[in-house]
Amino acid sequence: MKIKHIHKIVFFIILILFTTKGLTHAELTTSQIAKKYSSSVVTIIALDENDQPLSLGSGFIINEKGDIATNHHVLEGSTKAIIKTTKGDKGAILNVISYDPELDLLIAKTSLKNIKPLPFGDSDTITVGEDIVAIGNPAGLEGTVSKGIISGIRKIEDYKFIQITAPISPGSSGGPVFNLAGKVIGIATAYLDYGQSLNFAMPINYLRNLKVSNLSLASLPKKSKSKYLKKDDSLVQIFDVHQNLDLAGVNLFGLDFAIKNISNYPISNILLFFVYINYKGEVVSYSSEKLKKTILPQLALQFHHKHYVKYLQKFIAGTNNLEGKIEIRILDYEIDRASESSPTDLFFK
Repeated sequence: MKIKHIHKIVFFIILILFTTKGLTHAELTTSQIAKKYSSSVVTIIALDENDQPLSLGSGFIINEKGDIATNHHVLEGSTKAIIKTTKGDKGAILNVISYDPELDLLIAKTSLKNIKPLPFGDSDTITVGEDIVAIGNPAGLEGTVSKGIISGIRKIEDYKFIQITAPISPGSSGGPVFNLAGKVIGIATAYLDYGQSLNFAMPINYLRNLKVSNLSLASLPKKSKSKYLKKDDSLVQIFDVHQNLDLAGVNLFGLDFAIKNISNYPISNILLFFVYINYKGEVVSYSSEKLKKTILPQLALQFHHKHYVKYLQKFIAGTNNLEGKIEIRILDYEIDRASESSPTDLFFK
């Protein structure tokens, strides 16, 4: 009887151990992670001093106070920023709590309340080949989910970078990277254009070592280029801008300009924002346009943008025109890394 009793006890202990282990290491599917955590990922719209958009990015809620983590470069140069969740909750960034330009990371206080924070993992225990899931807002498409693996862990001096195959596109910067336990192990930060799936995330553990501050966005240092990780700051360049003025040289009827794709992949759906500033330095108008034409690698296309603006310039007798200023900002674009398009394809269309 005693032997049978001992066997039963051993059996139940083994059963409990296996059950506990299974619960502790249970993996979530990509759809489960997306459903459970997408509402805690925010879209960030950085604004200038005139409340005009400068850039788009991503971030995520890290605590019950509504603080968010994101990339430094998403907010640098801005004076204000608005945020929203996939559920439609809207708020603003109030100030920067901590930051590190070299790591391209920061934590900011927001006005959002009652948003569930994301759970942190331990980026010191990640392994090459581990499955990961990234959630962000590429090209302004909120809550976009992508899956991949950790393809490498790169160490340069005292810094570690997580190389991943999950796509990172403009607008994804600052979004969370999860392991399959549903824990955030990285912050999507950069991609390199000269190879396939060369995307990088900063380890989540670095958030604990940022410089503590209480800065306004306008006081944030404009220095997010890491000397360790060279990212593609802009794969799209605007040049050869010409103003279409009336005979008096006062009213603007449109702009002619060219856009060059300096990447190795086709680029399309370029979202542009135009700010018109008169000769007094006042913002008198704005407009936006999405260019759907595809620009092939290392080539350029010319575009025409119509927008009637009065009194952008002023002519004073005996002097040169006192010109206003037109700013063309690239807010977003899509990179087709799967495409094999080339100029020769034009002959087969």
